Amino acid sequence: MRTSLVDLFRALRLRRPVEEPEPGSDPFDTLAIQYRLSRVAAEIHTLENTRRCWARGFHLVAATTAYDGLLCDAARMAGVPIPDTEPRVRTLMLEAELRRLGWHW
Repeated sequence: MRTSLVDLFRALRLRRPVEEPEPGSDPFDTLAIQYRLSRVAAEIHTLENTRRCWARGFHLVAATTAYDGLLCDAARMAGVPIPDTEPRVRTLMLEAELRRLGWHW
């Protein structure tokens, strides 16, 4: 009986194809990335303004790398192509494009 129902559904689908909307990104995933971007950006700002931090340079490199990775994740989620340039230029381009699309962090 199961096979006949499967065949029936296939036949109906072929007869009248259903237009399925493209799946968009989950809004909670978008919010999670925006939250992490704001946290890492705040950490970078704090590190840039703090002079008395042990291994400040290493922390700043790690935070900047994390920020770049999150920007690339956000760009993939928003459907923005990731430019193949040096990291600082890529960061500026992705920030501008994501803000144009309404992303806030």
